[in-house]
Amino acid sequence: MVVGAGDRGYDAYATLLLDEPDLGRIVAVADPDPGRLARFAERYSLAPDGLYPGWDELFEQPRLADYAIIATGDTHHVEPTILALRAGYHVLLEKPMALDEADCIRIVEAAREADRTVAVCHVYRYSHVFAALQRQIASGALGDVVSIQLSENVAYWHYAHSYVRGHTRNSRVPWLLQKSCHDMDLLQWLAGARAAQVSSFLRPTELTEANAPDGAPEYCIEGCPHAERCPYDAVATYRELTPMLSDLAMTERPLGLGPGAKALKTVLPKLREADVAGSARRLQWWRWPVAAVTDDHTPEGLDHALRTTRWGRCAYRVEDNDQPSAQTVQIRFDNGVLANFTLQSNSHRTMRSVRVNGTRGSAWGELRALDGWLKVADHVSGKVRSERIPTAYDGHGGGEMPLFRDFLRAVRTGTKPMVSAADSVESHRIAFAAMESAAGGGVIDLAPLDFGS
Repeated sequence: MVVGAGDRGYDAYATLLLDEPDLGRIVAVADPDPGRLARFAERYSLAPDGLYPGWDELFEQPRLADYAIIATGDTHHVEPTILALRAGYHVLLEKPMALDEADCIRIVEAAREADRTVAVCHVYRYSHVFAALQRQIASGALGDVVSIQLSENVAYWHYAHSYVRGHTRNSRVPWLLQKSCHDMDLLQWLAGARAAQVSSFLRPTELTEANAPDGAPEYCIEGCPHAERCPYDAVATYRELTPMLSDLAMTERPLGLGPGAKALKTVLPKLREADVAGSARRLQWWRWPVAAVTDDHTPEGLDHALRTTRWGRCAYRVEDNDQPSAQTVQIRFDNGVLANFTLQSNSHRTMRSVRVNGTRGSAWGELRALDGWLKVADHVSGKVRSERIPTAYDGHGGGEMPLFRDFLRAVRTGTKPMVSAADSVESHRIAFAAMESAAGGGVIDLAPLDFGS
């Protein structure tokens, strides 16, 4: 069953069961939004008695399934996870596990007390680029790993959508934890050891009232004199889809998508203006990020949302956003590996870039929305070869379905998933230590955790 019928609960892992029903089926869902419940019920063929307004009502029932997918908002992961474990369910938990170390440990201890599996959705371990990189390290092709450089390059428009206008605009859920506990997990996985010391610096956001351009209105749709030059214009982002199409126009695979997106970027505004054969309705994209803006999937509904909700506000005038625009993290691992990580909000497109330097070779590459690449150099021969990276369509580099299959295998066989709750705690601890360092300065020492036998 699924707890949280939003974007992740509705459209991520559970969809595998629609394609391969022999793997199982969804029997219940909990969400306080009636519209989301109805949409979920239609897609997954649920009867009314399988719909619950909240997790309390769901977990009061006798056990209905083998496992629960917890896909609630970032601030509501702990309680439903612990209730699910106590009720006898295995759990697939969206990251971040929790907002502090104590609650992360509570989840680990609850899983052990219940003798249930908790897998955390660190999908990038399973993504094509990072899985290939880990195979190179494990094969010995790079020798001993010496240093790692990893960057999460968040596109300017993605930052404005998710971390200025969006649900995670307030640092009560730290950007580094929410966005990059994935990356902290990747670093410890690639390093092959736990983190011993952490330091960090951050840069505050530039998207504040003090930096608002002269004459910029409260809502972009009201007619901003800077619209043509502003990268954060809400009309261009959600109605015209300009930044998303710009990102897709740079895509090399699948063949033809890049040129097609470039052409669509040019003709889409003209088609909408003329409304040729109802093109305004047919050509609008109603999934993420537009899905976050409104449930009214009409041009009129979108325009109303852009006039009345924070999604349409000038990015400089949202006012209650305080996530940083950039943060760096430096880590020394127990085995001596050094790592540098950068999270930044001004990339021309969303992508991760990585480099691993070893005693015998180096590997470097990029993971983008649909495609990516990885190169491996041998220090003795000087030869550089390229790893073939398949095209991915899930938005996480091809990692979602392999992660879900690994979880199903763990539930079926009683073995450990690749990223258990105990494993994930370590990545969260790095993020917590980085936030502590960024706030007070200095290097934070991380003592090993002991969960007992």
